[in-house]
Amino acid sequence: MKRTVKRILLVAMAALLCLGVFAGCAGTKNIKIGAMPADSNISFFQELAKGMEAAGEAFGVTVDIQYTGRDIEKELSLTQTFISQGYSGLVLETVDSSAITGCLSRAQEADIPMVAVDTVPDKTDLAASTVTSDNYNGGYAAGELMKQLIPEGGKIMMTKFNYSSVAMDDRYKGFEDSIADSNLELVGSIEQDGTREDTLNKITPMLTNYPDLVGIFCSQGDPAIGCLSAVTTAGMQDQVAIVSYDIEDEVAAAIEQGSAIKGGVTQFPYAMGYMSVYETIRAINGEETPEIEAIPVLPVTKDNIAEFKEDATAFLEKYGDYKLPTEL
Repeated sequence: MKRTVKRILLVAMAALLCLGVFAGCAGTKNIKIGAMPADSNISFFQELAKGMEAAGEAFGVTVDIQYTGRDIEKELSLTQTFISQGYSGLVLETVDSSAITGCLSRAQEADIPMVAVDTVPDKTDLAASTVTSDNYNGGYAAGELMKQLIPEGGKIMMTKFNYSSVAMDDRYKGFEDSIADSNLELVGSIEQDGTREDTLNKITPMLTNYPDLVGIFCSQGDPAIGCLSAVTTAGMQDQVAIVSYDIEDEVAAAIEQGSAIKGGVTQFPYAMGYMSVYETIRAINGEETPEIEAIPVLPVTKDNIAEFKEDATAFLEKYGDYKLPTEL
């Protein structure tokens, strides 16, 4: 009788262990994560989504990808939908550091962990974790690259994103700090909506206003393509050096071709997406997660663009000393 009772207790304990994340029984198979990247039309966000999906496969969880189209109202509605459908955790790449507060508050009220990815929320304490790039040091590295490309100095401009963004502010600050004591003169900036079209329309008249411009720092990849179009149309491609924050496919091709985009600094959206799901799983299981998980941002020029394109994750591991986890 005692042996039977003991056996029952052992079986019960084993069953309870199987409910945990680190046990090899039920594991993570019942976890469902609602993941919301920003824009399905831009390769940066596509890579972010691929990283999310890869982490889901690696750790055996269901990741439901739903793009928000950079629409704040859609961020809110998708968040509410995932909550009402009983998802275990959420990941959101918000368009606005302030507006995400509503989504984070709803998730917190529902006792569902939400991880912010890419854009840092104004209130990081509401998020289970925030996975982002080391944006200040990325901006600083962009400034260092600009100084190398234009050693003689001169007038330069910068593009800015017209939404509230802690990450963007860090990029601007890093860049400005880097060039502060140099012979580069930041004569102005333009605010745009993150698209090449809006950037093209707004940078074109500035080229007329500053015919002696020698450089443009673009705080996103798509605006860099818009600036390239404007500079080329104005016949200033041999005069103006463009540095891009983000090396997306078209930007990489432009660097390889020897265009006015001379280089830039690269984030690693695949790694960000992967780590956002990783931290969400850990939060779901009650593990301690970092308030900010900052992934390195690394410089890329024509000299190393081929190596970066061949395997971005290997590039990150080699030059950023950052390795993606394979176990929880």
